[in-house]
Amino acid sequence: MRKRDRRKSRLVRRTPSRAAAKRRADPAALASEVAGLSEARFRSLIELSSDWYWEQDAELRFVRTGGATDARGGITPEAHIGKRRWELPQTEIVGQSWDEHRAVLAARKPFRELLLRRYDSRNEPRFISVSGEPMLDRRGRFAGYRGVASDVTERVRNEQLLRLEHQVTKALSEAETEHAGLDAVMKAICENQGFDVGRYFRLDDSGAGVRFEQGWSTDDPAMRRFLEGSQGLTFAPGSGLAGIVVQRGDPVWSTDIGHDSRIQSPSIAVAAGIHGALAFAVVSEGRRIGVLGFSSRMLRPPDARLLDATSVIGSQVGQFLQRKRAEAALRESEERFRSLTQMSSDFFWETDPAHRFTQLVHGPRFQQKFAEVILGKRAWEIPSTSPDEAAWAAMRAQMDTRQPFREFELGRPRADGSVRYLSVSGEPRFGCKGEFLGYRGVGRDITEVVRAREHIASLAYSDPLTGLANRTSLMPALEQAIERARRRHARLATLFVDLDGFKQVNDQQGHEAGDRFLVEIARRLRAGLRASDLVARLGGDEFYVVLEDQQESEAVDTVARKLLAEIRRPVDLGTGTVSVSASIGVSIFPDDAADATTLVKHADAAMYRAKQAGKNAFRLHAKEAPEAAPLAARASQVSST
Repeated sequence: MRKRDRRKSRLVRRTPSRAAAKRRADPAALASEVAGLSEARFRSLIELSSDWYWEQDAELRFVRTGGATDARGGITPEAHIGKRRWELPQTEIVGQSWDEHRAVLAARKPFRELLLRRYDSRNEPRFISVSGEPMLDRRGRFAGYRGVASDVTERVRNEQLLRLEHQVTKALSEAETEHAGLDAVMKAICENQGFDVGRYFRLDDSGAGVRFEQGWSTDDPAMRRFLEGSQGLTFAPGSGLAGIVVQRGDPVWSTDIGHDSRIQSPSIAVAAGIHGALAFAVVSEGRRIGVLGFSSRMLRPPDARLLDATSVIGSQVGQFLQRKRAEAALRESEERFRSLTQMSSDFFWETDPAHRFTQLVHGPRFQQKFAEVILGKRAWEIPSTSPDEAAWAAMRAQMDTRQPFREFELGRPRADGSVRYLSVSGEPRFGCKGEFLGYRGVGRDITEVVRAREHIASLAYSDPLTGLANRTSLMPALEQAIERARRRHARLATLFVDLDGFKQVNDQQGHEAGDRFLVEIARRLRAGLRASDLVARLGGDEFYVVLEDQQESEAVDTVARKLLAEIRRPVDLGTGTVSVSASIGVSIFPDDAADATTLVKHADAAMYRAKQAGKNAFRLHAKEAPEAAPLAARASQVSST
């Protein structure tokens, strides 16, 4: 009886409802229901994951759009209907050409994250990421495309500015001359930010104004004429955008130079079709030494993020120009050395078909032991300090394919622990029947060249005047010190030191005497601290000190007092004795901040409070910590001395 009941129950459950039976009997109705559910799911997913969705017919014309309004991009959804993507107004493709995109569509392939640029009502660029896939009808025929789109303006702009900072850093690190570095920086900024022209104005030695020195432009006749017309152009402080920047120091943006009262003689720019302009200061050692200006055909509203980036770029360019001028003598010496060595070689060599050295003829610079070490061996079998395995593998692959090579550099360890650097060039040898016989070539000792190159590279991270670490190397070093303190559960103190009245030293004694004064102050700071403490010069009369393992506040108190006293002592400049005081701001890890940037910010703010309190004082970052009170009180006592 139970079996019959269970069988009956199963029969009941399997009996379809009337509606389901009707749909099963009507395939068209069933298909319509399934399609409706699929469409609903499709719309729901699109609205959750993107800003818009769209469909195109077989002729690639938009037939359907939906989602958020596209007014920010300058085009409403209705404006798409009946048009192909490349027919939309104010729409540009980024990273490829329209022909390349049309080729993908012609092949009926899906595409992902096609990047488009549009301009809104304020002429600001908006970036749209588009993805799509082909649609087929029931017979498998191509019916068009459908897909989604998202506004990625914020992401793209952030990526552009990050890429720009890297491009500027790379351009300056690779440039061999001032002209090459400025040219590369202007080109990078123009291409990254959509400017048509870049110009550099150099401050006269007398400080009377800035004069056009060089420029870069797109390959456009009008832009080239604009640069030609800039020859001999000068601006007095406060005159024109460049003069305003020199006078005030802040970047200046003009949305339309044709109607900007600050522009002097705008006719040359208007004739070239230029409307938007940006100018910012190039700063070295805290002093403005020039102005970089950029112009474009577009009416461009101010870009706050780009304006923020100009201070970093202006400082980088200023440090680069200062470094290049300091390195002029060294570079000239290196060039003379290269010229002499390139006219001759130090040794000649040959190998067999297995790349083993069979012959070596060398001059007096090499001992006979050199030949004994390498004969019978392959180059990569001889002890070396450089290059790495990847470079050796590339060299072996090149020689196995019988390719010539030029200026391959390697380092060989010497018995005294030093390294000799060699530059080797070679070419394959072939017999009368075309058989491979081995390689032959020449080599040079380039040890001095490599050392000079390493010295030049080190200048990028040290202050050329005082020899202290510079602003570029401070932040990485501070971040490493914070990480060490975090691992050891220790405290770390940072001191922002700013000299009081240094400008008067420069004004009364001259810049040469001012430089001697800064060198002496740097020496005193270094001598008054432990060898493990970091001292950096940020520029001008600003210094930064990092004290590790500071468990007691009293120790920081002692150091701050000692530095104030050392700085206060008179300095004999040869032309007279000069004495200045200092204002010091202190911030402590982890009490005041947990990262390098915030520590520097807090120390800077505390330093300004010390100045406002009467100078010749130090102040802690304003944090209500019990252990900070005694130290703050003692700082007040110092200010009264």
